[in-house]
Amino acid sequence: MITADAGPRTRDRSRPGKALVLTAALLAFLIHPLASPARADTMFGHDISWPQCSSADGGYGLPMPPEETDFVIVGLTRGRAFTENPCLADQVRWVRDHDKPNHAYAMGTFPSPAQLAAHGDDGPWEVTRAGQLRNVGYAAAEFAVESMDGLDWRPPMVWIDVEAQRAQPWPMGSPAREEENRFVLEGLMRGLEDNGFAYGLYSYSAGWREITGNWDLPTVPVWATAGRLQHPDEALERCSQPSFSGGPVYIAQWYDDTRDYDRTCSGFSF
Repeated sequence: MITADAGPRTRDRSRPGKALVLTAALLAFLIHPLASPARADTMFGHDISWPQCSSADGGYGLPMPPEETDFVIVGLTRGRAFTENPCLADQVRWVRDHDKPNHAYAMGTFPSPAQLAAHGDDGPWEVTRAGQLRNVGYAAAEFAVESMDGLDWRPPMVWIDVEAQRAQPWPMGSPAREEENRFVLEGLMRGLEDNGFAYGLYSYSAGWREITGNWDLPTVPVWATAGRLQHPDEALERCSQPSFSGGPVYIAQWYDDTRDYDRTCSGFSF
């Protein structure tokens, strides 16, 4: 994504009577009516986007995930908002042909002057500077939704990728700039939600701090990158460490020169 962060268990084989089982279940519900679901098995997957496209399509020709991957997260954009992954249709077809559970992700970017002029006055917010930035974020979400609708594809989660950009950089260096960046991301989140998509955030601590000023979003799910690693157990630490935004970490990512790798965190069922 960043293109420029035990032994076998023994089983009790006893079989208590039905009355005892029902009584215990009722007691557990009365004590913990909102108890969390049982821990899900860890799944290992991959994320892909335009770098997996052929060079003729503007990509790097990187390999698709191996056949045994548990899930795939597919990038909708070509590195920036209001662009489309040039081989999105082929990648979604691969996911469907291989019957893989899947999510999507879309890049968040600060609007160019042309994008601000085109979309700033059209959206749910009033035409103030803050409202225009939110409206452009909203329009970027709708652009991503149109890409999915065109393929009749409704993944259960769309992650918003927030990281430094070279071609269209986020303004940084002051609280006022960080606030404007947050306006854009607010628009993206609302645009996805209004179109019926759950959303979460992908980033890394330094980038999130520089772009948003350590924006605290404790209820928004997180896909946290551990950067370049050699072994997935190192990425597992991202599942238990505080996340960049304070939200619960659902997926941890790491990468090498060939692929991006992902693993689910305890309690999250992809």
